[in-house]
Amino acid sequence: MSEPKSAQEPMRVFVGTDESQMVATKVLEYSIRRHASAPVEVVPMRDLPIPVPADPANRPRTGFSLFRFVIPELAGYRGRALYLDADMHVFTDIAELWRIPFGEDLVLCTCQPEPPPAWRHHAFFRPGRQFSVMLLDCDRLDWDIAKIVANLDAGAFTYPQLLFEMCVVPDGRVGDRIPREWNCLEHYDLGRTKLLHYTVVPTQPWKNDQNPLRYVWEREFEDAVAAGAVPEELVQEGVAKGHLKRSLLDAFLRRPRTQSASLAGTASA
Repeated sequence: MSEPKSAQEPMRVFVGTDESQMVATKVLEYSIRRHASAPVEVVPMRDLPIPVPADPANRPRTGFSLFRFVIPELAGYRGRALYLDADMHVFTDIAELWRIPFGEDLVLCTCQPEPPPAWRHHAFFRPGRQFSVMLLDCDRLDWDIAKIVANLDAGAFTYPQLLFEMCVVPDGRVGDRIPREWNCLEHYDLGRTKLLHYTVVPTQPWKNDQNPLRYVWEREFEDAVAAGAVPEELVQEGVAKGHLKRSLLDAFLRRPRTQSASLAGTASA
C-alpha cells in the first residue's frame, strides 16, 4: 500500500478546474505552497480528453467532475495523490492531510452529515461523504476513465452512485477519516478551518460580492498577486469573458506600493 516514503517526495495535488476557475486555481496553489513544509507538485487538470457519457443524465455537472478518476493514470499508478476542486484555498500545511495513513482503505475523504447553513434549503446537497477533497492510493487503484464511462453508458451504475458513493471503489475500502476542517463548505472558523470550499457557484467570491466570506478569499488573492503568483493577463482575460468581477484588477494597482513598502521595511530593519 502507498504510504509517504520520504519527506522529500513531492506531495502531488491534482486540481479539477476549467477556464472560468483558473484564477481560483492560482490562488489555491499559492495558498498550498505558502504553508507547505515539503515539496509540492500542483497539477491543474483542465480540458482533459475524456469520453462523454451518452445519457445526458450521466454527464458531469461541471467540466471537470470526472477528471478525478483519471488521477491514478496521470500519477503512473504509483504513490499517493490528493484531489481538490479549484474553488478552495488552504490555511495550513497540507502535509498534515497528506500523511494520513491509508490502512486498508484505497480512498480517504471527509464527511458532512448535515447540510451547512449555505446549503440548508437546497435539495442538491447530499449529506454524507464528500469527495471534493480526496486522498488516493494510486498503487491500488486501477481506474480507467474509458471503462468507467462505458459502465455508465451500460447502466452498471449511475452518475450519483459514481460521484457521491464512489462505487468504483470496493465495498469497505473508502474511509471518511479526513477531518472535516479540511473541507469546510462555505464555513470559516479562524484558527480551526484548514481548507475553505466555496461550493455555491453563483456566489463564489471571484465572481461577485455576494459571498459573506469573500473577504477571506480576497485577502488570499491580494497576497497571491503581491507575490506574483497570479498573472495580471489571466485576470484581465477572466474579466473580459465574464468569469471574474472587475474589481479584482484593482489588486494589481496596489501591488507596486505593497512591494515598495516591503522593500523599505527590509532596508530599515
